[in-house]
Amino acid sequence: MKTLDRYLLREVLAHFSLGLAVIVLLFLAGAVYEVLAPLVAKGADPYTLLLYLFYRTPEALVRGAPVAYLFALLFLLSRLGEDSELKALLALGIRRERVLLPLLGLGALLALLGFLLGESLVPKALAQGQDLLRRQVLERPRALLTPGTTFQDARGRVVYVGEVARDRIGKLRILSQEEVVLAEEGRFQGGVLRVERGLRITYEGDRPRTVTRFQSGELVLKDLTFEPWQNPANRMTLWELKREVERLRQAGVKAGLEATTYYRRYAEPAASLVFALFATGLAFYLLGGSRSLGLVGVAVLTFFYYATWSVGRIMGEQNALDPILAAWGPNLFYGILGLLLFLGGRR
Repeated sequence: MKTLDRYLLREVLAHFSLGLAVIVLLFLAGAVYEVLAPLVAKGADPYTLLLYLFYRTPEALVRGAPVAYLFALLFLLSRLGEDSELKALLALGIRRERVLLPLLGLGALLALLGFLLGESLVPKALAQGQDLLRRQVLERPRALLTPGTTFQDARGRVVYVGEVARDRIGKLRILSQEEVVLAEEGRFQGGVLRVERGLRITYEGDRPRTVTRFQSGELVLKDLTFEPWQNPANRMTLWELKREVERLRQAGVKAGLEATTYYRRYAEPAASLVFALFATGLAFYLLGGSRSLGLVGVAVLTFFYYATWSVGRIMGEQNALDPILAAWGPNLFYGILGLLLFLGGRR
């Protein structure tokens, strides 16, 4: 490895590590605000909450790595331009491509690691985190449930919770087109909700058919999901996502959420390669006019990518934008712009 390669990689990795640490902390802070703070206030187990953050960390690392790499590249190359180090390299006959090459190689490595982790560790960790919250609900409903919460049982009936105590829930309403069940109390046991002292009313059309009182009964639960980012597709592998997209489309359903998640599994890690081209092209383009981004410019360009990525994701998941464009759009924009800047920059 040449001295120039070692110098560039050492500097960019230092900035990348710092940026990634900040992004991961911000990502986990969102989980603290959305999930953990309410749970702590309601007496949830602190160890369980820390374990949940641990399960969310791989996702934060994979999603934050490309953004952190963009920040590191822009910050480093902007500083090299301000200190005239890029001009010195050009004066020594070192071409721009020589500066781009090690940064592109590191971007490829980050892309490969991000893809492998996103396909293996991240789905498993998210599934374990969801299972952790689910067990917390089943064992201590007061920690996650609030009056007015609704969920479904295995038969698709809507369960409405009217009261929440430490180890039980009460004033339950189980609703479907064929029947209404009113129960005074309920307790979770495994995957079953046991209800007590209630009234069951069945309907024929819009008229009551039978009215029956009962002392106890059981409802088999389908699932309990209490995450702030409720996207079950994130917990699927690429193979599972592909099959789910095909199944939904064959059924005539728009699979915006699943398809966008599928294409983003490729697009997000690949962004590191695009950013190497964009940052290098921008640095040499600004060098021709003796300009520099500065810290504010670096922050703005980094935030702009995150904003376009977030908007594209939401529009794709809501079927307002083609999933491929929603996933790859930000990469295409930065890639094309980076290529134009690189070709038009100072040689």
